[in-house]
Amino acid sequence: MPYIANHAKAAMVRKLIIVLFLFSIAVLSYDSLPYFHFSVYRPLSMFSMFAASFLLLFTGYRFKTGDYFLLAFAMYSIGHSLVVSIGYEDLGSSFKHVITLLFGLSMYRTSVYIAQQTKEDPALIGWIAKSLMVAFVPPLAAGFLQLLDSLFLHSGFSGAFTGLFSEKVYKGRIQMLSGEPSWAAIHMLSGGLLMLFLFKQGYRRQLPLLIGTAVLTVLSFSAYAYSVLLTALLIYVFITNKNRGKILLVLAVCVLVIVVGVPYLLETFHVSGYFTDRFQFNFDHLIKTDNSLFIRVFFPAIGFIEFAHHPIFGVGGGYYYKEFADLLLKHFSNGLIFEEVSDIVFNRPEMATSRNLLSKVFAEEGLVGAMLFLGFMASILKSAKGNPYAKFAFALCVSLVMNFDSYSFVNFWLLVGFIRGGFFDGLSAVQETGMDTQSMKGMKRVA
Repeated sequence: MPYIANHAKAAMVRKLIIVLFLFSIAVLSYDSLPYFHFSVYRPLSMFSMFAASFLLLFTGYRFKTGDYFLLAFAMYSIGHSLVVSIGYEDLGSSFKHVITLLFGLSMYRTSVYIAQQTKEDPALIGWIAKSLMVAFVPPLAAGFLQLLDSLFLHSGFSGAFTGLFSEKVYKGRIQMLSGEPSWAAIHMLSGGLLMLFLFKQGYRRQLPLLIGTAVLTVLSFSAYAYSVLLTALLIYVFITNKNRGKILLVLAVCVLVIVVGVPYLLETFHVSGYFTDRFQFNFDHLIKTDNSLFIRVFFPAIGFIEFAHHPIFGVGGGYYYKEFADLLLKHFSNGLIFEEVSDIVFNRPEMATSRNLLSKVFAEEGLVGAMLFLGFMASILKSAKGNPYAKFAFALCVSLVMNFDSYSFVNFWLLVGFIRGGFFDGLSAVQETGMDTQSMKGMKRVA
């Protein structure tokens, strides 16, 4: 009887973890709801992922060997941050840093666990496919409304609907239901990869979503989305031993579309706005007129300057902002012409972030922390083995963090966890379950 009771409890815990994870996928794109104001980036998924990670404490789940790099990084980063907070007399920044790092760990743990579960019970992949559809149907619908408004109507009617899900609405931009157009691009790229993988496994219902995501990505006219995709393809060329010629051809086609096709579409549909100037490819002009580009280029640069000043241990987790204002005034004072930059420098320096996770790690953790984090990433690449989907997922993760610096980055930890857990492996096992056409009896194994 004790065994039966324990077995029943274990089954219940497993079911709750899976339900929480599926909910996390279903709300993946809701990252800046206007009803909560604890942070600019506040994805709903992080809370259910954290809850699922807590439940993992009651299972037999254990970190893998390569994860010791991540654990060592987390312990060093947290301890270092708390120590330097004494000298800075700012415990609050350290506390926020620790919280975001713990949320990141929880998302990674949960994603690895779920990926492992799909190998033991492939029927779970069917539920993930369904959750992905729930996650992207409303945002894609919103995206096409925004596209219609931007290209043809120019009335701003889509803003009222978008405002129900996002604190900030960008007129004339494709942001789906996300807080920023660049965050929508993150969801489209990472979600598109998962859709493509699932479609190749036989989940045919992913095809309309995949097509819609691809069309919206191209017509979003997002320089961020294009640059992330091109960078990911370039990284993939270097880390793969197969199909390099094909990938280089795809890369060339993508460059051609961006350099020739996108400007043509902008001119044809008379699209105007601050973002359209980026496709004239005049960097010297953009760096003087484009606030977003200035921040994405020089805020990370300041992080690496901080690293040069504190190469061994860094400035401490959460304290990038401490030297930010002085360094910007010394090296990049021309950026003060931008209202957002000057506001951060003179009024809210504590709000300054590096906008680049690699820059953040080097600046705040120094060589000690950077080597631990890079060791973890190297172990993730090793876990990808020869799987093309896993390797491209890795390349995409590296590309995404070049313009995102939060440790609670859901899409990053989701893909990294899936690589580690082997989600992209085992084609035949998935196909043998019957995929979308399998009976409800088979799907009940998830519960």
